[in-house]
Amino acid sequence: MRMKTLHVACMPYPTPQGTQALVGAMMRALHARGRDAELLVYADGQSDADPHWVRRLGDWPEVRSERSGPSLGKVALDLRMIAELRLRWQRDRRPVIAHNVEAAVVARAAGVRPLIYVAHTRFDTELETYASDRIAAPLRRVGGVLDRIAAGVDAVGAVSPNLAAHLGGTYLPSPWPERPAAGELGRWVLYGGNLDGYQGWEHVVDACALARLPLLVATESDPAPVYEHARRAGLEELELAPLRTDADRERAHARCFAVAVPRRSPGGLPMKMLDALARDRPVVAMERALAGLDPDGVVTVANDDPRAFAEGLELVRRVRPRGGRAWVRRECNGATFTAALESLLR
Repeated sequence: MRMKTLHVACMPYPTPQGTQALVGAMMRALHARGRDAELLVYADGQSDADPHWVRRLGDWPEVRSERSGPSLGKVALDLRMIAELRLRWQRDRRPVIAHNVEAAVVARAAGVRPLIYVAHTRFDTELETYASDRIAAPLRRVGGVLDRIAAGVDAVGAVSPNLAAHLGGTYLPSPWPERPAAGELGRWVLYGGNLDGYQGWEHVVDACALARLPLLVATESDPAPVYEHARRAGLEELELAPLRTDADRERAHARCFAVAVPRRSPGGLPMKMLDALARDRPVVAMERALAGLDPDGVVTVANDDPRAFAEGLELVRRVRPRGGRAWVRRECNGATFTAALESLLR
């Protein structure tokens, strides 16, 4: 008999962010293999028609923000999520899979069991990036407490080897769909993703300025910080592009010769890297961004060093690293993820 599961994620869904994309990929991987899994999320999201496995909170209070990180509106939604999760769990007693720290805290407050925490990032290093340096240290301590609370459940899984080791859990290989290869290389360096502090996108701007390379930033975040940083760094050529749909991503990848993957804080696995490799695009990534993996098709550079990043981009422009698409197919498939998750359930 197939085990039924209830997944909970305290976030709007779907949105053009990495965690939302990965949770969706996990759910589709489970359903493609005949598993009965439901996903409980906030009311807000971009989908006109939900898959049959999506369950939503009622739309009150009306919070319309896709930005990652804490907010008062999300606290109110999470209080509602506790009550909703408890009601759904009492109805059919499915094991609960909590994605990310907020969902784990909500699930513990709801008193549901058995409970698995799937970590997508580390709050002890990420939370401080949402505030000024003056309060970074207190936020780091708060994040560490949240990590320990989230990990105090029946079992812990994590989306990267480094994160699993940090939390004392099990690595869950991320399922990622095969993408059409993007074809011939373009002329741009692509940074595709949000512009939150933990990303370290500023290093990419600085690297492109040093190497005199054109930078394409595909994002749904406010682009003003990019323009300002590019002006200060002396970047000669910058272009912005949307990143709301798969078609937007496909167009952005088709224009680039390399995808830049920085990472300011250790944590999860950047979905922008998996997506680039799945489209057979070369990647230049900080060592921190690999999170313990050793994928093909990637040139690895030192952390937080724009000059090293610039040299990596120049190397990729001369010699294209290959094998990323085959690596994603081999290491990031739905069957491997499903087997690993069900091992935790057992």
